[in-house]
Amino acid sequence: MPNASGAERAADTRLGRAIRATRHDRGMTLAQVAAQAGLSQPFLSQLELGRTRPSMRSLFRIATALGTTQQALLGQAAGPPPGEAVRGNDAALVESGVGGARLLLHDPGGADVTEFVGSPQEFGEFFRHERTELLYVASGTVEVELREDGTSRFSTLHARDSITYPGQVDHRFRQVGPQTCVVVLVHSGAADA
Repeated sequence: MPNASGAERAADTRLGRAIRATRHDRGMTLAQVAAQAGLSQPFLSQLELGRTRPSMRSLFRIATALGTTQQALLGQAAGPPPGEAVRGNDAALVESGVGGARLLLHDPGGADVTEFVGSPQEFGEFFRHERTELLYVASGTVEVELREDGTSRFSTLHARDSITYPGQVDHRFRQVGPQTCVVVLVHSGAADA
């Protein structure tokens, strides 16, 4: 983070505080969260101090260990209050492999909206969430893999295409082609049983 802007450093500090506060609320030690998340204790400590930025995969692991979601942690660390514009070039992104992600909306009783700018061209690990998810491609092309009961289904989505899947479905996506993709994910509704 040597070239991080002031806004990015402030966002990293807020996210670290949100993680630490959630950990304290759960009565967990750094070592417990690090072990459950499969991350090093020094990394988690640096993260809580705002000295490093997690990837979306690391944030997912930390949130799972804390019994919460990435969106809830990012929501606690949100910057400007509702009604204030956030300019795309000023938005602090959480690293997501290639590019980054930022929370656009966190409404605990409604929906969470996350924007991904860029994505790896190779599939990473699967994600699984409690709530229904809508994946909308704003630009570029992505391939989505959904896996249920050991069977995978693949869909290639172009700009303005979307796909929806229920909670508890393993899913992942990757960028196809050289154009940087922009994907918007919406988590909504109650957790699926």
